[in-house]
Amino acid sequence: MMPAMKQQNQLTLRTLLDGLVDTSVLAGIDDIPLGGITQDSRQAGANDVFIALQGATSHGLAFAQRAVDAGASAVLWDDADTDQRAMLDLLAEQAICLHVAGLQHKTGEIASRFFDHPSRDLYLIGVTGTDGKTSVSHYLAQCLNTESSPCGVLGTLGNGLVDSLAPTGLTTADAVQVQQSLADLLDRGAVAAAMEVSSHGLDQGRVDAVAFDTAVFTNLSRDHLDYHKTMDSYFEAKSKLFETAGLKSAVINLDDEFGRQLARKYRRRLTVYGFSTAEDIASIEQDADFIVHAKRITPGPRGFEVNVATPKGSGYFELGLLGEFNVSNSLAVLATLLLNNIAFEESLKRLQALQPVAGRMELVVADDMPTVIVDYAHTPQGITAACNAARLHFDGEFWCVFGCGGDRDREKRPLMAQAAERVADHIVVTSDNPRHEDPQSIIDQINEGFSKPDSVSAFVDRREAIAFALAQAASEDVVLIAGKGHESCQIIGDRYIGFDDRDVTRALFKQQAAGVGE
Repeated sequence: MMPAMKQQNQLTLRTLLDGLVDTSVLAGIDDIPLGGITQDSRQAGANDVFIALQGATSHGLAFAQRAVDAGASAVLWDDADTDQRAMLDLLAEQAICLHVAGLQHKTGEIASRFFDHPSRDLYLIGVTGTDGKTSVSHYLAQCLNTESSPCGVLGTLGNGLVDSLAPTGLTTADAVQVQQSLADLLDRGAVAAAMEVSSHGLDQGRVDAVAFDTAVFTNLSRDHLDYHKTMDSYFEAKSKLFETAGLKSAVINLDDEFGRQLARKYRRRLTVYGFSTAEDIASIEQDADFIVHAKRITPGPRGFEVNVATPKGSGYFELGLLGEFNVSNSLAVLATLLLNNIAFEESLKRLQALQPVAGRMELVVADDMPTVIVDYAHTPQGITAACNAARLHFDGEFWCVFGCGGDRDREKRPLMAQAAERVADHIVVTSDNPRHEDPQSIIDQINEGFSKPDSVSAFVDRREAIAFALAQAASEDVVLIAGKGHESCQIIGDRYIGFDDRDVTRALFKQQAAGVGE
């Protein structure tokens, strides 16, 4: 948890809110200096501003008294119900309480002002899409990071310099944390950053007032419809990144239908670099100003050799990453490097040095054991891509272990089953993060998607499921453990229980090896 960051230039509440509220609201307010700013009452301190917004299950005002008790001198709020307004009468005797209409979409600007607009002093790349956001963001940060020009990354694995991340628990943190993290990167000497931008973050204004220079789109497939309801709404949320004021350029996957729609929609006002792995790009050449094209992709046991044509040169590079989707990810990175005038040969050299991202097609291997791949794939498209990737690089039979998260899109569950059944020889269904749902009910809903459910094994206990797959698979087989990737815990109810697919696999390997020797 980050403490509320303290502001250095003694900004006052009046100047912080100038132009965002009616001047009459500020007329009677003492022009006091501010200490910090936060959306988390647990981080509040002396003279801080606490921003109270409606959350998924409760309103921030429910925690405002805690913030005031900790020293907060001002509470900003919006959309409160009658009970909360009664609470405000009590708070008003202890702190300044201001109603700010439309606060959710003003918090980004408030936070940006507080931290002196940090994104304006960084070259900032926003990466959005259903799959690949984490990988592309980290690959970009790896390629842009140098000793003299450090690069930061913000996203699922944490915020910070690429080799020193602090976890946030969200793909896109709240608006204050985003601005705080950007300010922290500047303090640590960063000159650039790559940021994962989720559809929730865009829709809820968490990146409002972030000055992106380049926007990257990876792909769009079914996900988060429990929140967005329709694919059109999901797409519109993603599109907001490309409407950011001051955005100069876009890098878009032209192999994706939604990507082509984006490119056509925004090409008139942005420089658009498209990327593609299609054999024939004649039909998409008109959709972008420039295209980075993988003309030939040759798979090997641990990666690819990629022949590529770009507006700044043609050649090939060796990519030490698994999965053809990582070829697509690398093209997104290459296009971004080229539009920032990094020489073609130097760009290829940096791509060849890319290292896998934690929990993304991550190998766990041991002598005389099946090859295990741990991946974050948690959508039908993600399962298909990960399974096809394993097929491409390894011989032997293919096992897929997966589940679906609770309190999330239920209609996706049978579609995950169908995706796995199309490409796997053996399937083991289990729990992911069941949260507040019955894990057996989730498994039952997944099983509705199988055409041959009797051939599928199922275990509510995720460790038992992994152990079963490893015990049944031959040493030449491949076992994909999908859904949790880098995560180090399992969410059951309100409890976070330590569970890392990689560590569990290693422990089971040791047990199996010990059993063989007995």
